[in-house]
Amino acid sequence: MQRFHGPRMGQRLLALAVLVLTTLLVWMPTPDVSFHSLTSDTVSYVPATVLEVVEENLSPSDRTGGPMLGDQTLKVELDSGETLTIANYLTHTHNIQAKAGMRVVVCVDAPEHVEPYYTIYQYDRSIGLGVVLAIFLLLMLLVGGEKGFYATLALAFSLVFLLRFVVPFIYTGGSPVLAGLAMVLASTAVTVFLIYGISPRGLLGVGVVLAGEFVACGLFLLFSRLLHLTGFQSSDAENLLVAAQNTGLDISTVLFAATMIASVGAVMDVAVSLLSALWEVRLADPDITGAGLWQAGLRMGRDMIGTMSNTLIFAFAGGSLTTLLVLMTYGTDPTQLLHSDYIALELAHGLCGTCAVILTVPLASLASALVYPNWKIPEPAQVSQ
Repeated sequence: MQRFHGPRMGQRLLALAVLVLTTLLVWMPTPDVSFHSLTSDTVSYVPATVLEVVEENLSPSDRTGGPMLGDQTLKVELDSGETLTIANYLTHTHNIQAKAGMRVVVCVDAPEHVEPYYTIYQYDRSIGLGVVLAIFLLLMLLVGGEKGFYATLALAFSLVFLLRFVVPFIYTGGSPVLAGLAMVLASTAVTVFLIYGISPRGLLGVGVVLAGEFVACGLFLLFSRLLHLTGFQSSDAENLLVAAQNTGLDISTVLFAATMIASVGAVMDVAVSLLSALWEVRLADPDITGAGLWQAGLRMGRDMIGTMSNTLIFAFAGGSLTTLLVLMTYGTDPTQLLHSDYIALELAHGLCGTCAVILTVPLASLASALVYPNWKIPEPAQVSQ
């Protein structure tokens, strides 16, 4: 049986440690949140199965591509075994057209000493979400192999760390800057070290990503000064003000933390991709000089900048399309829109991330040019890993 080489074994041990840490984060006690502005202990959401459509009165919408509108009377069985008859109303904005055998989620509002009130909340998407995740995992494993598994594990860790630590920490009065920094450091270290192993290449990758992040943070500070931006201008600031009075939430620096977290993915993508590509160039041409690596990095980086910039802009356009349509519906004046908080915030986030990606190219190229020529070319068996 072939023995595992040190770097690969190190990656596997690190993956096991990350898996254990992620599991602990998932199962750790829920942080004590002392304040909720809207809460109701009487409302619960219960999965159920539609047994029968007893009666329905539906007609097509007069809107192009609109859904069926009207009402249904449904006989449903909750997962607890209780059978109910529920009126289901279908509108343009809430449209759950139920059929016999369909899985749905029922909203149960049961105040004390009052007859419970039942409504159809949504489709039960458990199976659909499971299929989507299964397809994603299958593609990652088939195409990415072992490194695809590592990438999936890093993604899971980052998501759990964000939801179980960063968000509660900020909400309960912790520094958003420290939380954002912890998110960037943890996500970068886990992702890069799982890809490269705990090795000089891994350390170089982490260093380049963090350098790109510091660039992004500096640019956002500059942009926020130029555009007069504070955390109080975000669309959710009004809702968070009440929470801030009760939990100590620091709204003023939430935008800064959000920018740190939002830009790390794109910066990591460019940094790791370019470092890996330049290492392959070094393997293919052992005699290449630092100047040659620098020039090769800039040439490849210019192509990456073109596509990554489009990615960031299209992500903004896609995410903001409905908002822009609403603004057009309201007849928003172009001058009003141009100078609005909404455009200023979106431009600051989008252009800050794009500029960080652009500047990560020379950073990664310079790091490769300075370091790679001094590293020994590994044996073919190690290169294949």
